[in-house]
Amino acid sequence: MTTGLTQQTLEAIASGEPGWLKSQRLAAWQTFEKLPLPTKRDLQWQRFDIRALKLDKLALSVEQPAIRERLTPLPPELSKKGVIFCDMATALAKHGDVLKDYLGKSIAPDEPAKFQALHAALWKSGAFLYVPRNIRCELPLEVVYEMVGQNVAGFPHTLVVVEPGAEATLVQKFIGGPPIGSNGAPSIHASGTEVFVKEGGHLHYISEQNFSPNVYDFTVKRAHVARDAEIDWVLGMFGASFQRYDVECIMEGEGGMSFMYAVGVLDHNQQFGQFTKQHHKTGNTTSDLMFKNVLRDSSISNYTGVIKVEKNANGTNAYQANRNLVLSKDVRCDTRPILEIESNQLRCTHGATVGQLEEEQIFYLRSRGLTPELARDVLIEAFLDPVLARIQVEAVQKEFAKLVHDKVVRKQ
Repeated sequence: MTTGLTQQTLEAIASGEPGWLKSQRLAAWQTFEKLPLPTKRDLQWQRFDIRALKLDKLALSVEQPAIRERLTPLPPELSKKGVIFCDMATALAKHGDVLKDYLGKSIAPDEPAKFQALHAALWKSGAFLYVPRNIRCELPLEVVYEMVGQNVAGFPHTLVVVEPGAEATLVQKFIGGPPIGSNGAPSIHASGTEVFVKEGGHLHYISEQNFSPNVYDFTVKRAHVARDAEIDWVLGMFGASFQRYDVECIMEGEGGMSFMYAVGVLDHNQQFGQFTKQHHKTGNTTSDLMFKNVLRDSSISNYTGVIKVEKNANGTNAYQANRNLVLSKDVRCDTRPILEIESNQLRCTHGATVGQLEEEQIFYLRSRGLTPELARDVLIEAFLDPVLARIQVEAVQKEFAKLVHDKVVRKQ
């Protein structure tokens, strides 16, 4: 059945699902219907133009979702130890009792966010990773979400639970989309990722978005970090004509650590919105964030980052940086670091910069025999190295580097 974004579609998706999940979907749908589409009158959207997005022009197939997931096979030795890595349909059928405890507990279905609610109501594809207590996954696990078709809507959901003392590496890739040059209404991708890292757990998390043009991407990623746990994020944002990333890490136990690093590369008329939150509910926790962007042509970026420290969360150590490198005079780059502090015994620092490549550095490299293109490539690579160096999967690190290179040295 192919239909639009309607409650009838929701009913078809929810057919056969447990009552608790259907209730979540209905609550999300009610939220979606109540909220208007954002406009430039809204503070967080005033820099963006999404008038080309026509939700009533999009098709949604229940039998063949616009997002197809591909998961790396789980090694038998990990399966024997209780590790679960499967698509969401399998997870609901075989591990519904575990899902019920976590699904929708971080990204609530009734949160007042239009596209987040749409995702919570209509998600179909997805992946579930569960790592039992004290189990270490040596090899990285990967899920690829590929968008297929034109004028379509896709809503994948990822749920990750790392039990106490466990460790894993997860790679997410978002690819595909309408062919370059295709006409019609923009396709929409709205995804959600919920992460729970429990006491002493450790998650390496890498996410790459490289959709084709004519895709509007709305992504929410939210992690909860318990006592002495650690999450190490690295995000890459390369594709789609419009993308909005909402990334939040919630520090819930003393000794917890979060490292949130990202690289965005924009060209042509791409619009990127990046909204981050380092939420320290408990003291003696650490969060370190660095988002770096490279912009060229007439692209637009808007970064807003919040460090929020709750009352009596003493001993918090939080750092936030947004660095932007502009390669042409027609780009528009806005950055807003924000502190919301309710404690007084802590260390919170933030900073934001916007700058260009230095002609002296380019001249020096050219005097050593480098072409102008290669000299610029070397300087951009050096600018992004603090982010790329944190990618612990060598093949993915090389892939990020190639995506950066292909966009910034483009001659047309």
